[in-house]
Amino acid sequence: MKPNNPAAPVGGHITDEAIAEISASIGEERPIKQFNTSATEDTVRHYVLGLGDDNPRWLDPEYADKTRWGRVAPATFVQTCGFPRARGLPGVHGLFSGMDFRCHVPVKFGTKIIATTALDEIKERTGRFRGRQIQQIYATRYRDQDGQLLTTLYSHTFRTEREHVGTDSKYADLKPQAYTDADLVPIEEAYRQEIVNRRGAKPLYFEDLNVGDKINEMVKGPLTITDCICWVSGFGWVYAMPHRQWYEYRQRHPGVGSKNPLGIWDVPERVHWEEEYAKAIGMPTVYDYGPQRIAWFDHAVSDWMGDDGWIRRLMVQLRAPNFIGDTTWIRGTIIRKIDEDRCVEIEMRAEDQRGRVTAVGTAEVVLLSKPKD
Repeated sequence: MKPNNPAAPVGGHITDEAIAEISASIGEERPIKQFNTSATEDTVRHYVLGLGDDNPRWLDPEYADKTRWGRVAPATFVQTCGFPRARGLPGVHGLFSGMDFRCHVPVKFGTKIIATTALDEIKERTGRFRGRQIQQIYATRYRDQDGQLLTTLYSHTFRTEREHVGTDSKYADLKPQAYTDADLVPIEEAYRQEIVNRRGAKPLYFEDLNVGDKINEMVKGPLTITDCICWVSGFGWVYAMPHRQWYEYRQRHPGVGSKNPLGIWDVPERVHWEEEYAKAIGMPTVYDYGPQRIAWFDHAVSDWMGDDGWIRRLMVQLRAPNFIGDTTWIRGTIIRKIDEDRCVEIEMRAEDQRGRVTAVGTAEVVLLSKPKD
């Protein structure tokens, strides 16, 4: 008989009936729970500081007043105003796999934000795990108090049967990275260079850029659990709820939790801070939040484009987990210029100290046009 492991996830199965039931809700738009309900000086400050962005464009309203767009929030802020949670299946583990932000207008300070979401598409997938797998794509729309559409967000969640996850994980033999003082020197030098090279108020003109130009490199890490705590403090907890709220949520969503080593019902979100539970789903240790890494792409582009730029689209696909101890380098290259919009398209990637590409994406950035002599 196998020993009882209360930390192990409860296994579940993806059935035809379950897929049909979820698919029946395609296109049904509904309100979603919001952590923030407005873009304010406080909510934006908490968000950007949580992801490690100290740009005065977001933090100093008087400074922002002097910029082209004024007091606005970064592109990815809206996810704090209603994070789309894919409808779950009892005992079936979900892995968030990417987002596509389509920004229609800048989100100004003082804007009340109303979020609704709908299942847009469901796909059956095959991959490295045994067992059945599906991908859920949700369309979340953020509108202001007058009904104006601010941002449309397409989010992706991958689900696979939990009993197969731990047996086939390609990350099982990956060891957490340790660092010497010498290892930290180039990382800290990269941070120093970011401070020096942040564009800020210096104009970046569309006409001065060429296909093949690189954006400024950005480093994030080495990742710590503290970094993740700072992130969720500004982003908002997804599933973590205390006391009676957690009890009531479990009653509405049977199978959402699993027991910890003390036999207590706990949240799936603890893969981001509890090593034993992360290992139970096939990971070697705890790992970052997917939206956290996507926000890093936003940060890298914002530092490069300066105060006069605006990100009108940011699409990021997560390729691999970013584990505690990993150092992530974010790089980008201009791959297209759109003359009529004064916009550049940037191809981006996040790569760790092992050379693993953990995320890829594209950003479309609207820039200033160079004044005519």
